[in-house]
Amino acid sequence: MSHSGRAMDRRIKRTRQAIQEALVSLIAEKGFDSLTIQDIIERADINRSTYYYHYEDKQDLLQQSIREMLEQAVTEIESATNSVQAVGTSLKYNPMPRFICLFEHIHRNREFYRVMVGHVPGFIWKTVEMIKEHILKDITLLNSDPQKLQVPGPFLAHYSAGALMMVIKGWLDKDLPYSADFMAEQLTKIMRSGLYSVAGIQLSDE
Repeated sequence: MSHSGRAMDRRIKRTRQAIQEALVSLIAEKGFDSLTIQDIIERADINRSTYYYHYEDKQDLLQQSIREMLEQAVTEIESATNSVQAVGTSLKYNPMPRFICLFEHIHRNREFYRVMVGHVPGFIWKTVEMIKEHILKDITLLNSDPQKLQVPGPFLAHYSAGALMMVIKGWLDKDLPYSADFMAEQLTKIMRSGLYSVAGIQLSDE
């Protein structure tokens, strides 16, 4: 890519970031239904044509902002190293790295998540669906024998995703009083005695 092309990409990224940050701050102040596109362009300090170059309307802006943030979360979490080691005919798994990555991502983007969880109906359920998919994928990857499951995998994934989302919401509601490492450690302890045990998955002690 040429220097001018990279510069253009950076400008586009900065513009979209400014628009999305304006959206988040205005939702916190006025609520999504009350804010206007004029409010957004004034807060982001752009003109109307620039806004419409990137987004069709405020609903499109909201949905793209949510999708991009959740996609970023997935990318970061999937890049985290999982400790998976073979022990005889089974696998032992340490979920801590992914949990740490999840809570670090939320901490870095805490204002976005705080506003979306508190003010945007449906955001929690979108996030639960994302978490559920990844839990189910892990269960399937780590336990190829359905006979070891004490309850169906989709049931486990749905239950665990909802519980994790409430843990995240509580953390945000209390203004993130604990570190990402602490949150990940507590969650691993809960999962060790709950989800993974019921799923027939052995957790590593490290």
